[in-house]
Amino acid sequence: MVREDGGGAVFEAGFFLGHQTNNAAEYHALLRALERVGQCPPQPIVIHSDSELLVRQLTGVYQVKSPKLAPLFRQVQMQLLRIAHWSIRHVPREENTRADALANLAMDAGRDVVLRDTAAGIDRAGSAAESESAPDARTSRAPAGPLAGPGAAAVRVTLARPPAGGACPAGGPPHAPFTVQSALPAGLCVHAAHALLPTLLGILNTDPEEFAAVPTLTVRCGRPGCHAEFKLSPVRSSNGAPGQSGSGREQAPF
Repeated sequence: MVREDGGGAVFEAGFFLGHQTNNAAEYHALLRALERVGQCPPQPIVIHSDSELLVRQLTGVYQVKSPKLAPLFRQVQMQLLRIAHWSIRHVPREENTRADALANLAMDAGRDVVLRDTAAGIDRAGSAAESESAPDARTSRAPAGPLAGPGAAAVRVTLARPPAGGACPAGGPPHAPFTVQSALPAGLCVHAAHALLPTLLGILNTDPEEFAAVPTLTVRCGRPGCHAEFKLSPVRSSNGAPGQSGSGREQAPF
């Protein structure tokens, strides 16, 4: 994920890496981001990562002892040599939920998924980047709000794993499965809403001819200790076109 100074997304994608350790995946993600940064005009960059190991290795606090990480570390160093000024900072995972959502898209699809690339003219994320603004921590429930216009596609949401006891500030998700077309259900915790919105918007803004090919996707709540997990799937009509909420032609629950 690459963003401009003002927060606007330049590049949003998830890459399917197959079987990798978490540490190796972090390096691969950084390499892909740096490759995309190389297409931008020269400018200082700030790298945000929720991997403390990666941050400390790149800043020289830790040595790279793993023979599997060493070549990735050298590749990152070579990419960084091409950038006049760069810095890196560690961020908590709960502040990096968009990156998790993009990774989940690729893992569930089993392929690379590009939602936005301004250089290539790709924009399938709709307003997903806007949903990354952090919710007000003082609010325990997410307000219902528009996700798509009338006549748009719909997404079926199923609770695959309930939140840990007492972890949800809203008392638990609303009754599931539920269908989302233009509004979130009342009673949805803001943390779950913050995690769900990017993927919901990505599905809802998929080109109609590609809608039927969207696979079932997994989204995990970003609240620490919650562990709630949701499955998201496009609602299809009997002829394969995007279905409508309440049409009676929705795909069966997972």
